[in-house]
Amino acid sequence: MSDARNEFISKAKNNLDKLDSKIIELEAKANEKGGEVRRELKDKLGDIMESRQQIAQRLEELQAASKPAWEDVKLGVEQAWNSLSDAVHRAGERFQ
Repeated sequence: MSDARNEFISKAKNNLDKLDSKIIELEAKANEKGGEVRRELKDKLGDIMESRQQIAQRLEELQAASKPAWEDVKLGVEQAWNSLSDAVHRAGERFQ
């Protein structure tokens, strides 16, 4: 596996770890809220966790991808990451 691929995968895994911390914070906020706000935040967190799992799966695919295919898989991971990161940011702002 190339150094660029290994570096990308390592960085992506570190980003997922940081994201997991933010998700834990949002879960704590959800538990502090009541009623409709709590339910809405829990729904958002469910969507976020599903997207997070998809990125983790794509990282596994990236590790196994052939050299020509890894750039395409990498692009998909980057796009999914940007979408997920934005969703977490919006949820954090929405439920402060």
